[in-house]
Amino acid sequence: MEARTFEMEFAKFIERFHVEIRDLFLEDTLHKREILSHYQLAEEMLRDLADAVLSEFTVNIDKRTTVETIADRYVKLGIRCCEDGLSYSEMVRVFILLKRHVWLFFQDSNFAGQPFDVRSIVALNNRTTLFFDRAIYYFLVGFEQTQSENPTELESLYNTFLAKIRIDLKKPAD
Repeated sequence: MEARTFEMEFAKFIERFHVEIRDLFLEDTLHKREILSHYQLAEEMLRDLADAVLSEFTVNIDKRTTVETIADRYVKLGIRCCEDGLSYSEMVRVFILLKRHVWLFFQDSNFAGQPFDVRSIVALNNRTTLFFDRAIYYFLVGFEQTQSENPTELESLYNTFLAKIRIDLKKPAD
């Protein structure tokens, strides 16, 4: 079996079982590890993320998928998470756990027990890792972009302080 075919067969396999993988991921993330437990919309957001990644896995790991396609989706997610006040470290952990659940499912399935060339497995790992690395990177780009647009409370206080000093310096002395 050719490496390229193996990669796409694996991606189709993940898509076929994406609901099962997603549910295991959600159980682990929300209930066992309690990641994003403070966020009221955590389950909906994590479900949407897992569905987007897993149900389109063939597109996500395909070499023909442009970086811009991945960038656009995950920059938007980063912006949304920053605006909602989520921790970027928790979100990076979410991506890592989702990738882990993909590989755990692969290892536990009969698909993993079939004889494949080591190069095929390495190529598959590289494509999967590249996708998740890009998703995390562009998520952080969106997160940071939003942070730089919205001043922190300390920055706001400092800017207010400077404005008052400037006003005071322009007033004539009494």
